[in-house]
Amino acid sequence: MRILMVEDDRALSSLVHAYLKREFMVDCVYDTDEARAYIERYDYDVVLLDRNINGADVGLELVETVKKKNSLSGVIILSAYGTVSDKIEGLNAGADDYLEKPFDNDELLARIYALARRHNSQSVVEVGGMACHLNTQAVTFEGKSIELSKKESALLFYLLHNKNRIFSSDELLDALYLHPEELTPSTIRVTIAHIRKKLPVDLIKTVKTRGYFIEI
Repeated sequence: MRILMVEDDRALSSLVHAYLKREFMVDCVYDTDEARAYIERYDYDVVLLDRNINGADVGLELVETVKKKNSLSGVIILSAYGTVSDKIEGLNAGADDYLEKPFDNDELLARIYALARRHNSQSVVEVGGMACHLNTQAVTFEGKSIELSKKESALLFYLLHNKNRIFSSDELLDALYLHPEELTPSTIRVTIAHIRKKLPVDLIKTVKTRGYFIEI
């Protein structure tokens, strides 16, 4: 799962990033222009939006930007504006959830998972005795766990969440790495080779000259 956090408080952003990166890939930006650039470039599963950015209540304007890019992207407003009317305003703007500051990181994590569950009507993909759990990114075969590295898991579940769609190596680099320009397309090829060795089912297909996909 890939998350964007738009928060001008760099200390708070750093703390939340350190907590969430144990579970997800997290991009952090600090102003609306940078946020729009990241939203345009990447597809995010969840976007965490501060309402007050650099002294102005402009965060809600980004909700529409997120939803236009990908209607399945979840949006959680994080704000010190905590009245009932503030929350209603945020939800009416299109946000999926609203969490008042200060918040507990464990609660934020729980809300992220809850939002992911709501947006994924199919929580488990089962193929040939192998089960891929979309919400927890766990893979099992005949009841036994299959251990994947963080990057292997991110790539596999990105393709699962976007099943039947072909992605080039460059598109996968952009989607899965914070600094794709520092890597080569062979990174994707090698990671997929490692996944294939670990999985008992031939799940990831290759389309010559075009890229990779999972057909379900």
